Amino acid sequence: MQKTVIGSKKLFLVFLALGVLLLLSSWGVLQGPKNAVISVLSPTQSGFVSSSNIFGDFFYTMQKIGEFKDENKKLQEENNSLTYELSQMQEVQRENGALREELKFKENLCTGTECIDFKMGKIIAQSSDGYGQSITINLGSEDGAWMNQAVTSSGGVMIGKIVEVLSDYSKVALIVSPESSVNCLAQTTRANGLVKGAYGMGAKLEMIDQSEELVSGDIVITSGREEGIPKGLLLGKIQNIEASPNMVFKTAELELFADFGHIEEIFLVESK
Repeated sequence: MQKTVIGSKKLFLVFLALGVLLLLSSWGVLQGPKNAVISVLSPTQSGFVSSSNIFGDFFYTMQKIGEFKDENKKLQEENNSLTYELSQMQEVQRENGALREELKFKENLCTGTECIDFKMGKIIAQSSDGYGQSITINLGSEDGAWMNQAVTSSGGVMIGKIVEVLSDYSKVALIVSPESSVNCLAQTTRANGLVKGAYGMGAKLEMIDQSEELVSGDIVITSGREEGIPKGLLLGKIQNIEASPNMVFKTAELELFADFGHIEEIFLVESK
């Protein structure tokens, strides 16, 4: 019974306190404390809102950066693809140019009953002796290659002859090799001799009889006196003629037409 009375008193006091607060609020007495509480809590609330905006901006920026990276990667891949296609087109165009040069040379050389024919190939290896004395090409016996066959670059410029033949590739000794020799003819004076390789990337005109005339700047071509090498292939120009009564033969340096450092396509040559 006593507990019931105490509980009733507490309930009465709670209602009394609420009544007093409502009365004071209606009179405006509590407005000051209320404003103070709001003022204290306002910076915290503002801080939460500001932090929320900062984090939102950060994640939005990171998302945009990711999207930009993906787009940039896609554009780079497309650019690489276009660059590759352009490169391939340029290579085809360059090879077509080499073919046109060789066809033009073939037409100029084809006179009477004798003509030349050719088959296009590529260099797949080069000697590692430091002098570039031989190359390997991707044409072999299955492609019609044979021993001692002349090999040219575009424009009918002889670069060497085949010294080893396998089924699908061949080895070519370049005319700059010291072991190489090609029967030749000075185009103006018709002097016969040999073009022999020298160490490095040069060649000399040798075995010219003292009675023969040599002219500086004269073009030297193949003489056609060697099996597998038709007449008229370009070799070089005569320079620095060496002649003396004490010498058995005349000699001269040869400015070669072939640029051995930049040959890519080659042609097997045969006369018909």
